[in-house]
Amino acid sequence: MAVHWFESPRGARGGVRFLALAALAAATACSSGSAPAPTGSPSASARAAATITVTEKEYSLTLSQAQASAGTVTFVVNNAGTVEHVLAIAGPGVSTAHTSAIPPGGQARLTVTLQPGSYKLWCPVDKHKELGMDTHLQVGGNGPASPASGSAAASATGQ
Repeated sequence: MAVHWFESPRGARGGVRFLALAALAAATACSSGSAPAPTGSPSASARAAATITVTEKEYSLTLSQAQASAGTVTFVVNNAGTVEHVLAIAGPGVSTAHTSAIPPGGQARLTVTLQPGSYKLWCPVDKHKELGMDTHLQVGGNGPASPASGSAAASATGQ
């Protein structure tokens, strides 16, 4: 494709002014002027679910964080032990949610909607809880809106 340059009748200076005015007109025509100003934080529906890593082994249960905001939380559970483990959780709005059995070296995910309050996490296999595989998670109200009482959602996948 050939590009042809046509000299402006007013010289190079007039051509530059013309191009600047044309660019300004095009920018103004494309702008509606009603775009909302950014707020600096995403809306509740745009927030990503929190993820907490849980490491299980004989006979301990370690969380990557001991506190979370209310809302959807996904627990990524790694079995670093030599025997099968499970992760269970119970607290406000969650009677008991748990993963499937996780083989040694395996991983499972457990997604739960949490309300503000204290949650107990443990391994329900045999007497693992009594041997030290239990801990607590404190959930604050700084996350997305909490579900109505008794309507917690949970899903688990073992891999």
